[in-house]
Amino acid sequence: MSFSTRVLALVVLTLAVPACKKAGSTAPGGGKGLTVEESDKKRAAAQQDAKARTLVGLANEDLSKGRWVSARERAKRALEAEPNNADAFAVLGAANWRAGDYDGSTKAFKEALELDAKNFGAAVGLGRNYQAAGDHKSAIALQDTILAADPNQFDPLVTKLWSYYAMADADNAVKTLDTLFKQVEGDNPLRPLLLAHAAFMRPLEGKGELIKVEGVKGSSDLQVDPNQGIKHAGGTVGGEFTRIVFFELREEARIHKALADQLKLKPLGKITPIGGAETNVVLIPEIKFGDLKLTNVPAIVDDLTPYTVGEVPGVVLGRQVMNKIGAITFDFPNASLELTAAAPTAAPAGASEAPLLLIDMHILLVPVTTLSIDGSEFKFYAWLGGSYGSALAIARKEFLKSGHLPRELEQLDDPTNGLKMVFIEKVKVGDTPVNGGLGGLVLANTPPDAGLGQIVEGSSFELGGYINYPLLRTMKVTYALAKGKVYLASKAK
Repeated sequence: MSFSTRVLALVVLTLAVPACKKAGSTAPGGGKGLTVEESDKKRAAAQQDAKARTLVGLANEDLSKGRWVSARERAKRALEAEPNNADAFAVLGAANWRAGDYDGSTKAFKEALELDAKNFGAAVGLGRNYQAAGDHKSAIALQDTILAADPNQFDPLVTKLWSYYAMADADNAVKTLDTLFKQVEGDNPLRPLLLAHAAFMRPLEGKGELIKVEGVKGSSDLQVDPNQGIKHAGGTVGGEFTRIVFFELREEARIHKALADQLKLKPLGKITPIGGAETNVVLIPEIKFGDLKLTNVPAIVDDLTPYTVGEVPGVVLGRQVMNKIGAITFDFPNASLELTAAAPTAAPAGASEAPLLLIDMHILLVPVTTLSIDGSEFKFYAWLGGSYGSALAIARKEFLKSGHLPRELEQLDDPTNGLKMVFIEKVKVGDTPVNGGLGGLVLANTPPDAGLGQIVEGSSFELGGYINYPLLRTMKVTYALAKGKVYLASKAK
């Protein structure tokens, strides 16, 4: 509906309200009419309803053009006019997501669904939020409430697929893919990605439980590549000792071709990953870290030379595997790794809890948590594990919203790349204070840099900077991906 059409609808609804009548008068046909007060209330309600619907429509148009600030304000105005408008809450949830406000987005979507349990936009949006926090079962259940009315709706189906894929649930992923392919046209931009997902999952259908965790706890050494920030540890793969990379930015596990050949792993199928060449899908029978064992691990055969960390690693573990492990503790100061089958029920001693989201662009995953600086109450999400040489890199907008003044950024140290070196006196990662002041960079360009620009474009979620490895190396960091939590302990002075 165009803007002019909505305005006309507002006028029509306003004019359609019955004219004022005196109290006690009767309408044609002998029925009792409305009192003046009742008529006024009805007219006012119709006007507010029309106003809310118009504002929701305009907010949706704003979102489609990337104008989330305007969309959020219009959604709030719609709720002032009609507090129980589920569509306004759904638009507010989408606008808050675009603003990088995960909590505000989740709250708004839930309020929409409390008013209308089958609100399409809120169900799909909240499903994505659940997925970011690792709660894939809730995301799937929510889509099923929408699919109950029509099992062939594309958005809920593809949302379910992302969760089945992340959980390495091959049987359900294949069923969902079969339904999706019946309605995906050849020019659909998602088709290449769906084909790659299908190529990976179909050979695994009927292979039993994938990525089974056995044992209670395992440990190993931990090293971090100083240039790329790649985390790697020693482990055995099919009885062969090798370096194993933990790389939550990727979905699937990968095994170096030379190691796959050495282990004589049987190809189960062929896959052409997005941007890659055709290769094999295999099952790694066993990966061990001390007493903890992973069995039946699906992987893509690949050349892992780009992940070289002193030596070429044998395996790279992605989100599918890391999501199955209850907790992964990277003790950077002590160069040690610990894995547990069960997730923590509370923050470990000396650590504090923070949210851990994986922003999913379906080719790349980005781990993020909250950051605040210089005593400001303003928190924003930052990429956990950036590759800048400074402890932090912060976008201009977030730097200013944290209490700093524009004049601090008038003279840039690197005008070409839009960089300003700053000293940050106080830092909190989540609620964990970091000892001492830190050197940081302000990213003064728009977008702040290519990486953050791509994340907004690919996921519609705005990040405010990076928590880089020079800072992370001073901390003990525990991932609990399936719980959407990270536990952080700063190194004692």
